[in-house]
Amino acid sequence: MIRQISVLLFDGDRLFGNKKKQIIYTNRILFLLAMNRIRTFFSLLIVVVQFSWLNASAQTSNATVFGIVTDNNGHPVEMVNVSIRNYPFGTTTNKKGEYLLRVPSGREIGVVYSMVGYEMVEKTLNLISEQSVELNVVMPMKSEEIDAVTITNHRQTSGNVVKINPKSISALPGVGMGSVENVIATQPGVTSSNEMSSQYSVRGGSFDENLVYVNGIEIYRPSLIRSGQQEGLSFVNSDMVSSIQFSAGGFDAKYGDKMSSVLDIQYNRPKEFSASADVSLLGAKAQVENASANKKFTYNMGIRYKSFKFLLGTLDAKGTYDPSFIDFQGYFTYAPSPKIEIGFLGTASSNKYNFIPASNSTSTGTFNDQKRLNVYFEGKEVDRYSTYNGALNVEFKPTKNFSARVTASAYTTAEQETYDIIGYYFFNEVGGEGTVEQNDSIANLAVGFYHEHGRNFLDASVLCLDHQATYKLQNNVLSWGVNAKQEIIKDRTKEWQYRDSAGYSLPSSKTQINLFYTFDTDTSFVQQRYTAFIQDSYSVPLGIGYLMFTGGVRAHYWTYTDKISVSPRFSASLKTGGRNDVITRLSFGWYHQPAFYRELKDLYGNISPKIQTPYSIQAVAGVDFTFNSWGRPFRFTGETYYKSMKNLIPYQYENVRIRYLSNLTSKGYAYGLDLKVNGEFVSGTQSWISASLMKSMEDIEGDGHGWIRRPNDQRFKFSMFFQDYLPGLPAYQMHLTGHYITGIPFGLPRSQRWTQTATMESYKRVDIGFVRLLVSDGKNLTKLKFLDKFEDLSASIEVLNMIDIENVSSYTFIADFEGNYHGVADKLTGRMFNFKFSAAF
Repeated sequence: MIRQISVLLFDGDRLFGNKKKQIIYTNRILFLLAMNRIRTFFSLLIVVVQFSWLNASAQTSNATVFGIVTDNNGHPVEMVNVSIRNYPFGTTTNKKGEYLLRVPSGREIGVVYSMVGYEMVEKTLNLISEQSVELNVVMPMKSEEIDAVTITNHRQTSGNVVKINPKSISALPGVGMGSVENVIATQPGVTSSNEMSSQYSVRGGSFDENLVYVNGIEIYRPSLIRSGQQEGLSFVNSDMVSSIQFSAGGFDAKYGDKMSSVLDIQYNRPKEFSASADVSLLGAKAQVENASANKKFTYNMGIRYKSFKFLLGTLDAKGTYDPSFIDFQGYFTYAPSPKIEIGFLGTASSNKYNFIPASNSTSTGTFNDQKRLNVYFEGKEVDRYSTYNGALNVEFKPTKNFSARVTASAYTTAEQETYDIIGYYFFNEVGGEGTVEQNDSIANLAVGFYHEHGRNFLDASVLCLDHQATYKLQNNVLSWGVNAKQEIIKDRTKEWQYRDSAGYSLPSSKTQINLFYTFDTDTSFVQQRYTAFIQDSYSVPLGIGYLMFTGGVRAHYWTYTDKISVSPRFSASLKTGGRNDVITRLSFGWYHQPAFYRELKDLYGNISPKIQTPYSIQAVAGVDFTFNSWGRPFRFTGETYYKSMKNLIPYQYENVRIRYLSNLTSKGYAYGLDLKVNGEFVSGTQSWISASLMKSMEDIEGDGHGWIRRPNDQRFKFSMFFQDYLPGLPAYQMHLTGHYITGIPFGLPRSQRWTQTATMESYKRVDIGFVRLLVSDGKNLTKLKFLDKFEDLSASIEVLNMIDIENVSSYTFIADFEGNYHGVADKLTGRMFNFKFSAAF
């Protein structure tokens, strides 16, 4: 976004002045208009869902397959993927190995049973309409992978970690080119109010409170770049992913020191050759993977390119946009013997963002009181950042019950943010609808110009040595690990801003010309961190199911504070079979978050010499169970939580960038309720809806203003992902995502936190995609013979921001001639059509 035109100080009396009654009246009109738009949004969603359900009920060309999946020894196998070859839907088995799947009738189909650690099984059927067939399947086990499957099961059921199907990534329409974060944003407790960013907030926390792992390696993000069009690609390459696990809180001690969430990604270790490619108006990507003949060597590589040039053309800020983001990732493994495996994960990215602004015209106000801000620009912005990451690990498995791994990794980033932008602005009152002067300026309220200058450079490296081990003994899984890390940072920051309003510089002076603000810092930062954890997972069978308990403790020492933080964490879950396969979970623990470098910097680039370690005490209770409705399977998940937080580092949003107030300390709390229902809303497809209620507050020590909303306090969130297909023609598909998220608090930039009490408009967005499958799982669905060489091929049209809602990313503040301040919304992207082709070989 173009940086905000800001003012010197926030003064409540000047803001409201003698026009308080007028503003209250205006706010009421805005509220009624907003509620009308919300009703329109939900009405459209309801119509879409009901229409699809009516289509589903009219589909009589389906049948039912059910049964039990067991291993060689007759034991039921849980979490087996049961899908239909050449069709976009499926289900999974429960704890008893049971499954139920609606399938097309009147044609020959292949039902595929697959799971890591087991041989794939396929059964061929040809059923008549509404026929019900029991099909029990035995899946041969692969002994060399049994241990990994068992450990994953414990992590999922006892650590508040949910498993997400990677196949759902490519189905979601959106700006992120099929990113993992698109799926995460639809989960309960997760909010993302900027479609151009891969960042997300979990249960009121900032993005910096979230952990992201890829193959056990903690992932870092650039420090200077904003969370918007400058941000570029997310780290995770979704084409290379084999499993996704996510926790919104209450996670185990084996995970690191953050207060909000964990995203745990595993890249695929291939067993045979495959390749894929995607091309769209937003970019392109390609991926290839293979294994040697003896299966000892594997590789999985991907390259991505993204450009927002067409999308940015829908913004109010007009100019020349030249964004270019590209990255390459490779995951390689070599197993010289059955007991030893060597792996290497390497990534490299180059990101460029060039912008020459021309003008910006934004309207605000009410039906009878409309205003327009026109800005004309000179100058440009040039951002660059390159990141490199390498991780080498050696895993040793002397027995089937014991495994140990040593990993050496290095992360480095070189970032620059340079800009000189001059803006000349005119703030006018315009005629409202139905008047002679409609859309015409009838009074000038403010005039001025500003000059923003920045020369910011940051070089950072993180070197890490990590050891982890797991030992399984009967009903116990014991895990431990130690980690040593060094951070090396060189930061050169120089920024200043000049403001002029009606011929007077801000802040005004009779004797000199003042800058709005200025700072110039040069920092070298070298610190070490040491962490260790130990935890035990224990399961015991009960008469009604089985009980799982995980207890552990984590310790963290940081040389900057010279203090040790200790985080005990506990969780328990009771899983009962029966008809509904119910899992009840409880977790409790301490979650410390020693600051990273960017959290030490205040508004003027100064590093806080003394800082305490923020932490939260969390209690989470949840339940999930399966049920049948309309003759199809569904799963309900619900969690309630409470977080008590101490030693917080307050922060505020300046445009779309987090600015920490490292010289202040606060305490806080958050509590809420997360709900999700997923299943076959349309027969044979997987869809879900989620809803969250949340409240997050903080009290800054010493300011005398008590409890205020935290910057990511978004009280209500509703998200959905919905799939459908034409009756009898599953090659024609529809995918829809929808979000409604209430607004965050905001105020004048660089003002006191307690004054930021206004609420941003709610975020409302619907993206829809229409897909035509041409080839699916090697089966050519057309009459074009030359398509036989493809494994998968599809063409799709996406309508991004289908309803063309003008969402808001931030506000520009203008002071008029009377000293009253007006907030003018900086809008996000508008409606855009995206065309995409996807192929796999």
